[in-house]
This record gives sequence, C-alpha cells and structure tokens, in this order.
Amino acid sequence: MAVILDPSQRVIDKDHQIFVLHPGDGKRFYNDFLAHGAVFLDIPGSKFDSAPDTEVEETRKILRMARAIGGWHKSGRPQKKTPSRDPQTYGVSIEGRDAPRFMQEVQTLYVDAKAGDLIIIPGPGYNSAVLLAELVGDFDPDYRVDAARYGGDLIPARRIKFLQTGHAKYEFGRRAIQLMQNRQAIIRVSDDADRHEFYEHAYGDYVWGDVSGNYMEITEEVVDQKDLTDVLFLTNYYGAMYVALKAGKLEEFTKMPWHRAINTFYNRELFGDISIEVHSPGFFGRPMKDSAIAGFIAAMTALAAAGVSATEITTVKVENSANGRVSVCDLDLQNDVQSTVKMVSNAHLWWDEVCAAQKAASERTGLKTKAKVIDKASSSN
Repeated sequence: MAVILDPSQRVIDKDHQIFVLHPGDGKRFYNDFLAHGAVFLDIPGSKFDSAPDTEVEETRKILRMARAIGGWHKSGRPQKKTPSRDPQTYGVSIEGRDAPRFMQEVQTLYVDAKAGDLIIIPGPGYNSAVLLAELVGDFDPDYRVDAARYGGDLIPARRIKFLQTGHAKYEFGRRAIQLMQNRQAIIRVSDDADRHEFYEHAYGDYVWGDVSGNYMEITEEVVDQKDLTDVLFLTNYYGAMYVALKAGKLEEFTKMPWHRAINTFYNRELFGDISIEVHSPGFFGRPMKDSAIAGFIAAMTALAAAGVSATEITTVKVENSANGRVSVCDLDLQNDVQSTVKMVSNAHLWWDEVCAAQKAASERTGLKTKAKVIDKASSSN
C-alpha cells in the first residue's frame, strides 16, 4: 500500500518577480481589487490598443487625460470643469512635464509584470489583511474594470488569482512593513531577504533557484515555551539529518544521541535567519541556502507527525500539488526520503522514537506544515 506525500512546495522560476502594489491613497481601491479579482493603477478613462509604451507620445496623452479625469472625480465632478475624453487634446503644453515616476509605474504594472508574478497588496492599518496574489495572463487591452469612485470611467486592469488573504500586516517583518507603508504606487521587490519573507507567506515551503524556505504555523492559542523549543529542535534535527544523508554518514548520525547528532552535522551556513511571530496563533519561517533542504525538513516533519511506518517510507511517492508538473525537485525529495530509512540498520526503532517526539511536539503546538500525507486508504483505491 503506497503512501503519498504532498510536499505542497512551490518551485519558483529564477526570474520570478514580486511587486508591492498600493491600492491608491488611503487604500481606496483595496475593496475594488477584491471585488474584481484584478489590480490597476489610478488611470480612469484610459484605453490602450496594446500594452502601453510610455515612450510613445500617444500613450502619454492618454495618461495625461487619465490624470485629469481622476482629479475631476476627486474634486467632486464640477460640471463646468468636465475634462475632455479626447486624448488628442492633452498635449505637453496642456499638462506640463510628465511625472517620470508615474510613467514608470504604468510601465511596471502593465508591461514589465508577467503572468505568475507575485503581487503584494497591503490593506489599511496593521491589523488589516495583506492580499497576496499572482498575475494571470498577459495584459489584455479589452479588459477594464469599473472602480466604485469613478463611475463609468473604466480603468485598464490586470487579472489576478488570490493566494492568501489571512496574513495581517503586523505578522510581517520590519523591512517588509516598510515596503508596504511606502507611498509609491508600485515597488519591485529585489532584496533577497524581502523576497524570502513574501515567499514564505504566499507559498509556505518553496524552492527558488538554489535556495529554499520553510514555513510552519503554530495554531494553538496557548503554547508553552518548551513545546515551541521542541518543534524548533526537531527542524534542526532534520536539517542535520539531511547534511548527514548527503555526506553518506546517516548511519553514524542515527546512532548518536540527538543533541550530539545536531552538534556534529548541523551546518550553520545552510540556514538563514529564522523569523518567528510570537503571537498565538503564530508561525516561524526560515530560508535555506540549499534548494532541497527545506522540502526534506517539511517532509520528515509531516511523515513523523502522521506516524508513517519505516516500511511505508521506503516506498513513499511524492505528488506535489503546488506545481502543475512533476519537477526534478519532487523526484529528488522522494529519493532522499526513501533513502533516509533504507540506509539505517535499526530504522524501525529509530523512526518510532522520532515519530513519538514529533507527534507530541506537533499536538501541543498545533503545528501545521504545507506538506501533508495523503490518506493511505484513499490512495490505494
């Protein structure tokens, strides 16, 4: 009877992009983004025949018109100052110099951002949900939305697919919060540390290039410090186990007392700074400087907590629901997990001890990982 392990680990392309998109002053488009499943900039009344090229004067005329229309709505729509809807009336002499940042923002969202890129949408205040979404498809010139405040002046938009809506702003780190409080309309996230944090919240466990990351939730409302320490200890144990596996010394590793095994094989250079949210419920996440180690840690955590036997692990199959295709990362993880038990002479006794410790720590903290063991009975039908 096969055991199916779903690591739910997102494999992210190396050229993947992340953008923080502010839903207008005072977050006024936040509910529009939710209602339409789309994102846009504050350019009401615009219509493009293709992805806008901001180096072209005709595009700039359309954007000058959009700013005039937006300003008119914000000033109460005075009838005597109704703006023209003809872009040709908006020459440079009418509006003065174009704002370079505004033009770049249009270029970024409507041209540079690609399907699958991650969009971070902060809400108002520290307790509001940060919307995490992916762009769907390329720019469609015929797709426009009707924002509540702009009546019939439709806005060109990009379709999105929401990933998570439950993370409050206060759950993010200081640097991420600073990005989400910046008043610039759209910001490209380029720093690796910032990217890791957003990936943790959006995808949980992930692989990005030659690095990976873990994200685990603590769901119990009251958590004893020792129980939390036990959870972190076990993740370190699995990390050290992976190092021993790759060094061909797993048999030696499993014969050592747990603390000694960690002290002998734990490699600090493979682990990044851990981020912990201490509120209950909470979470902890950690980037890994190895593309496979995060998946291994999550897999071992899930298998041990589920009480999967040593015999079943040697035939476990990996089916990753987070990707549309089987990747080399999934096949490597399957081989690593199977090999872990096959290489240990006293696998049953050793694995029973690991399972007991993981079950206890998981139950006391309400530990949840993206990785999960699919019901063995259903998988055999």
